[in-house]
Amino acid sequence: MERFAGTSAAASAWRAVAAARSALAADWTPDRLAVAPGRIELLGNHVDYNGGPVLAAAIDRFLAIAAADAGAAAPLTRMVAADMPRDNVASLDSRTLDDWRNSSSPPTTTDYVRGLLAGLRARPHLAPRLPASLAIAGDVPIGFGLSSSAALCVGLALALADGFATPEEVVLLAQEAEHRAGTPCGTMDQSASLAGGVIAFDGATLGVERLTPDLGDLVFAVADSGVERSLGASSYPRRVAESRQALDMARRFFGREMPHLADLSATELAVLEREQALPDVLARRARHVVEETARVGAGREAMQRGDWARFGQLMTASGRSSATLYEISHPRVEALVAAALPVPGVLGARMMGGGEGGAALILLPRDAAPSLEAALHERYYARHSMADRPGLVHLCAFAPGAAVVSGSEVNRI
Repeated sequence: MERFAGTSAAASAWRAVAAARSALAADWTPDRLAVAPGRIELLGNHVDYNGGPVLAAAIDRFLAIAAADAGAAAPLTRMVAADMPRDNVASLDSRTLDDWRNSSSPPTTTDYVRGLLAGLRARPHLAPRLPASLAIAGDVPIGFGLSSSAALCVGLALALADGFATPEEVVLLAQEAEHRAGTPCGTMDQSASLAGGVIAFDGATLGVERLTPDLGDLVFAVADSGVERSLGASSYPRRVAESRQALDMARRFFGREMPHLADLSATELAVLEREQALPDVLARRARHVVEETARVGAGREAMQRGDWARFGQLMTASGRSSATLYEISHPRVEALVAAALPVPGVLGARMMGGGEGGAALILLPRDAAPSLEAALHERYYARHSMADRPGLVHLCAFAPGAAVVSGSEVNRI
């Protein structure tokens, strides 16, 4: 576990194994352990599937997936999810999952496992390690917009297959698992979890570039709004459809091929708006994508200069655009952002993730964190009867990417 030294990953692994020993067998011992982090999206809200750039970072909140070979005589894959309050044990027959797609929403942990098993069935070249018994535990908060599902699917892929030739194969398998479970995601979340640290993600090429910004004494805080969200149950699918419709109409108007909505220039957008070539709602969606794409470029330059004050301003502008033009936020999240912004030292705040709930992302000096927590409790959490809840504000450090832990270390769990 040296890669994850000083983090919560080992505790999650121990909890997973304990759950399996309680539910499956007292002597259950994994022969492989995969650890995958959650992520925060720094800038680039909803532009990845529009072919635009995103700045994202893996964070020190992890999912651990411990796996043991079940032997050829065992036809079923058994799963234990330590953090599920009920129905936390399941037996799955991967042979029945070739055409499986989830028909209910929101997806459960078991649905993501089913999706991953189905994806492996279509990829025999990956040498799937099936059947297996699995134990899952972690501390990536669910419903925060920290991509717990991406971390889960990346971890499952690494735990259950051996034949990956490239990181992209891991990402695409994890994405397929999410799609099968009912989450219509892109590949940015999985890419950030796998790569670790801070990345620049190119939504057009799906390329990943690792960055090494220096935060100094600043931190990113993630504050819970209390409104649980699920990507598969949100209006995310509608925004994907609206973006595609806006792209089709822009292509017809200009009479040229345009690979992605993010390729639309500010000048071309102005023409579309002046000529009323897009319905108002689609014009708003397109404006967000065009302006957010520009913000990511400006944010990357600010990050490289160490100009975090400018970066914070761009974060705040991104959140406002996501709420007003893309209409993907939630009134409670916007109230949380409004409570955070006046706190002395706060450089920027915005809604984060797919939207319609989840968390706010806040950039501030580490020594201002107590003032932030006090202000949020007074201005937001007390008003929503949340003040006595634990774990409302998380200070996040950048973390290493997903990995398989060596066999010798697994044996010491």
